[in-house]
Amino acid sequence: MTGRFALVVATYSFNDPGLRQLTAPVHDAEAFAEVLADPAIGGFEVTTLINQPHHVVGAAIGDFFSDRRRDDLTLLYFSGHGLKDDAGKLYLAMTDTRTLTPLFTSVAADQIDYAMTGCHSNHQVLILDCCYSGAFPAGTIAKADDQVHALETFSGRGRTVLTASDATQFAFEGETPHGQATQSVFTRHLVAGLRDGGADLDQDGDITVDELYSYVHDHVVAERPRQRPKKQDNIEGRTVLARNRNWQVPQHIRTALESPAVRDRRNALEDLDQLHRTGGAIVRTRIHDAITRLVNDDSRAIAAAAASWLDSHPTGTPTSSASGSGTAVKTDSHQVRETIPATTPESSKDAVQHENSPATDQAPPHPDPAESSPPAEPPGPSDDERATEPATLFSEPAPRRRLRDRKWAIPMAAAALAIGCVVAVGGWHLAPTGIAGHAVADATALRGADVDLLKLVAAKGYHRSTCHHMNPDTGQVSFIECDTNKAATAPLARFYRFTSIDKLTDFYQTYSRFMHTGSCPGDPPGPDAPVFDHLRKPVGRKTCAVDPTVNPAASMLVVTDEPDLAIAVSAYLPSEWTSPIAEQLRNYDAAQGYRQFRAADEAKDPDEFTSADKDLLSHVGSDFTRMNCRHENPSQPANAQIDCSATLNYPNATFESQPTAAAANIGYQSEISVLSGHACDGRPGQDSPWTRNNRPIGRFTCVAFPGDTVHPDDHSPCLISIHDSLHIMSVFCAWSAGAPQTAITTEPDLVAWFQKWAG
Repeated sequence: MTGRFALVVATYSFNDPGLRQLTAPVHDAEAFAEVLADPAIGGFEVTTLINQPHHVVGAAIGDFFSDRRRDDLTLLYFSGHGLKDDAGKLYLAMTDTRTLTPLFTSVAADQIDYAMTGCHSNHQVLILDCCYSGAFPAGTIAKADDQVHALETFSGRGRTVLTASDATQFAFEGETPHGQATQSVFTRHLVAGLRDGGADLDQDGDITVDELYSYVHDHVVAERPRQRPKKQDNIEGRTVLARNRNWQVPQHIRTALESPAVRDRRNALEDLDQLHRTGGAIVRTRIHDAITRLVNDDSRAIAAAAASWLDSHPTGTPTSSASGSGTAVKTDSHQVRETIPATTPESSKDAVQHENSPATDQAPPHPDPAESSPPAEPPGPSDDERATEPATLFSEPAPRRRLRDRKWAIPMAAAALAIGCVVAVGGWHLAPTGIAGHAVADATALRGADVDLLKLVAAKGYHRSTCHHMNPDTGQVSFIECDTNKAATAPLARFYRFTSIDKLTDFYQTYSRFMHTGSCPGDPPGPDAPVFDHLRKPVGRKTCAVDPTVNPAASMLVVTDEPDLAIAVSAYLPSEWTSPIAEQLRNYDAAQGYRQFRAADEAKDPDEFTSADKDLLSHVGSDFTRMNCRHENPSQPANAQIDCSATLNYPNATFESQPTAAAANIGYQSEISVLSGHACDGRPGQDSPWTRNNRPIGRFTCVAFPGDTVHPDDHSPCLISIHDSLHIMSVFCAWSAGAPQTAITTEPDLVAWFQKWAG
């Protein structure tokens, strides 16, 4: 029987005057232990240690990881001071720790690593909410760098490591790093994401480690840009930490259930069936209730389908062969709580995926046919391969961010044309996925026409893995929906391609009337405005709207591409970009106009990456990956060129690798000459030395990139760098004027970003 065990350690009071007292850890420990122990959320058996000496905590950690079974889920959480000695070794400070002798008075990271390595559990989670301000005794100078390298220290198979930060900097407590708040920023969002279910990003009722990290990372960075949580894992399958006790049937399905259109209610029933097959106990219960109400539907077909579904899914049907029993939560000087550890059927020794869920009656997830099909892109390097990868171009890149699992799209009223321009009012969810109660193999996988349409999309955040086939209506060649990709600042979007310009125009006009669209900010008053290509040739129309069916309302943008008979409809969700960023991003994209689509002769498969592209990506840091970059045809004699988008607080980037240093420098000098490069720091000359750790590695220059015919005043500042040993030239360009308020738009901001991220 699978067990779920957590050890929560917090130290906020220190005997050594060299370690400042903290206020957050005790509150962190109490709040985190509470959500972990809650049988409706985490279902862990929790042990809590507050302000204990190092030998007590060390012994507890040793006992915690001993005598565990292979399928047990173990979670170790620490909040307090982290110490890094001048040799670079990491220690966790306890109440009796002395900064001058951390080896003998604290818990060494090596000891924890040893205990975890000897543990039989294949699912180990380590969470460190540390501030490293006490890393060095007063008056000494660190011999090692300013990174803690906690991820590398605790790397190991079967482990996931989350850290509040990984540098000798404060992990902030509220508005000040001096302990005036009741909870740290990192743990506050950690607890909130579990407690209210906000970390259930794919809305399947379960909160995985990946989802929780993504939720916490985005919220921490939004609140404290200088603090960057980190994550590293080496684990097969997904690890479910908690259930979303506040899960509700997604709004777009509820809207469809109340729709007068039979097709909408039928599709909602199919969506509910899919969720029931993949969701946890809470999900199944609430879906059962929703389908029960359909038995009295006005449509005989819907009522019969609902009754048939209920007959095959009776209430109380056991879904697991094991059951849990009540277990006391062990604490140290804290109230004893009752919890029910999760149980799941024992996995066979040949199993390659394990889902350790808190649900006591959690059924094994229904197999997704799409998961058994060949992946959309080759898998990334294994952990052993990563260990031998060449040094990255930039120092300590952030961990590769995995995209969310497919999110349920927002309920947006859409018009779908049929013969005679009959308008069918639907939502982002309208496309049927199969007969209720039956799986449809690869129902959402892109077809050939879908890929051809995706090739025309200019944004670098949409790929086969994030876009889904939708059933096209009469007059449409293809219809696809693409998830939000914040790593590339790409909004939730739908793309259509039509059989003729008349079908495109009819759809655009009908949709515009239905959504009450109007001119976008900055355009002349009227229902819409023309879209021009870079030569000032009209290529389509654009219009903006606000979808009132979403709470809060979502900003919408519609752009047509008449030469290619395509339309893009984008939704900027306030849940993804906090207001007013969502609206500002919509307005910025609207001003770009034609840049929504590529010209037909420039269309490129977003999943096409050559071996040279992959090699180039391995050097440029994991903030730029295959999920926010695209292959470009390199000019001779370059080996590879990739074009990348990024998050709002990053610039856009182009990377080009050359076969030799001489070729790279010729390209670099040519760019400086053509674009009139100047030293970014204001010194005389065309460029400046690029150094890292006081060692020269190349040079960089700043340029004012010229605008085009459509945007003649759009002089985005850019920074061009050349790496001597890697033969890589990089071009980083700030956002144009009118970008959202958090974006990099000025040369000083661009230079500061480059020096911090790459210097």
